[in-house]
Parts: sequence; structure tokens; C-alpha cells
Amino acid sequence: MNNFLIHRSESGLLKKPFVHGKSRLEQTNTVTDKSLSKVLNEFSSHGLNDLNNAKLMNRVDSKFILPISFLPDLLLQLNSFYSILEINGKRTSHYHNQYFDTPDMALYRAHHNGKLNRYKVRRRHYLDTNTAFLEVKLKNNQKRTIKTRIKLSGQTGEHALCSQFIQEQMGTTSNNLDISQQSGYQRIALANEAQAERLTLDFDLWYQNRRGNNKVTLPGFFIAELKQVKKSKRSPFYQLMSANNIFPSAFSKYCIGCALLYNSSIKTNRFKPILSQLEKYNQNQAISFHFIL
Repeated sequence: MNNFLIHRSESGLLKKPFVHGKSRLEQTNTVTDKSLSKVLNEFSSHGLNDLNNAKLMNRVDSKFILPISFLPDLLLQLNSFYSILEINGKRTSHYHNQYFDTPDMALYRAHHNGKLNRYKVRRRHYLDTNTAFLEVKLKNNQKRTIKTRIKLSGQTGEHALCSQFIQEQMGTTSNNLDISQQSGYQRIALANEAQAERLTLDFDLWYQNRRGNNKVTLPGFFIAELKQVKKSKRSPFYQLMSANNIFPSAFSKYCIGCALLYNSSIKTNRFKPILSQLEKYNQNQAISFHFIL
């Protein structure tokens, strides 16, 4: 039985789920009855500086949305093909993001309207290493994701450096941007160096609005994001998805957060099918599923 409650807005969109007690990830049982930590320990590991071919700051992405109950069995099927990022003995990482947008949400609207050559701007804090970056992501007219970033030190005078970076990357002043949302999640980061690909698995997502008085938590699913130099269905993960009739979805963590937090004041039509899918994952009991090789 689910351990969270869903409060609905008038539009019927998921508004304020709250988690009580254990997360569904801890409650998930698989045919092997292994805990997530034991499954992760079966991977060979790599460090932050070990990858040469799979850094992928210029890439194509394929995203898949899956119920959280699929995660342990999926990992069992992948450990022969991928290594896992390990930092200070930990194989899951915690992320905290601050996203920035204009007062009229121009960056969100560009994505909602399907515009290419669109941007996202965020401050990303890697909690496990206590490092932070200001990042600009461009989705260009060839549907490639190009990420640039600068490391933040928190020292006085850094604002000028950030403003210059925004101007260089986007051709606009940072004075037009303000915090639009905060978000976070846990990540399992896998890599296949031979095929120059990375696979990230993000779960336990949460969002908070700019005022900090509205928080949404989403424990019922995880996002698998395959990152490649060029799209190839020879990827072990992509082949596993295809064998199980699971196909990529258009998903933006930033835009879904905006749609959940501000659905009374911004257009969300483009994301309603995804929002409906997420609501089902958060309502349903754990699904029994085992991947076919």
C-alpha cells in the first residue's frame, strides 16, 4: 500500500504529494530480494576523473520514465555493461538545483512551445562533494544538448563572473533572471566507456517554488537518461528498453517542476500526458516487473 497522500488542484494535476514513513524504494521487493545497496555493490566502480570518452558535455539524450519498483531489477540487468560512479564510498549522489528564469518564465515557455535553440540556467550543488557550478544548457536546432559551466567558490565578487558567463553563453544580461524553483533528487550514475555513453537514474525527486511555501515530492518513479555522442540503439540500456517495449519520453525535470508548482498561472498543455503518467505512478501500488534480456 502506498505511503503517501495526493492532494489535487482544481485542474486535477498532482499538486502536493507528501511522503510518510519509508519511501517506496525501500519497500520494493524483487525476485532476488536484494536491497538496492547490495545491487549497486555488484557494479565495478569509477571515480570522477576516470572517464575520457563519456563526459559528454555535447550530446544527445534519450529519457525514459519508469515506476520506482522497476529500479532494482533494472540494475541487476545492467551491471555487466556499466560501471558506477563512486564518491567517498557512496554509490548514490545527492543533487540540489536552483533554476533561474525571467519574471514571465520565458525559458519555460520556450520549452513548452517546442522552440529549439532554447536554454536552461541553474546553479547545481553536489552535496556529497560540497561543490557547486553555474550551468547553462542549450538545446540547439539539431536537438543536441550542449552544457557549459563554471565552478562557484562562494567568494565575494563572484556575481560579476556569473554575469559575464551568462552574457557569453546566452547573449543576455543576468539581471533578467531570478530563481524560479529549487529541486533535488538522488542519482545513480553509470557509464559505458567503450561505447562513450552515460546513464543516469534519478529518483526521489522534489520541487519547491520560489517563495519556499509550496513543495512537491515525487517518490513513485525514476528517470533514466541515456547520454550519447550520437544516438545509437546499440546501447545495452536502449536494447534492454526495446526488448521490454519501453520507449523514450519527452521529459524535462525543470519544466515538470514548473508545471506542478505554477499550473494555475502558466500553460502546461504540452506536459499533461507526462503529468498524468506521473500521477498514476504515484498512486499505484508497486508493480511486479522483471526485465527480459
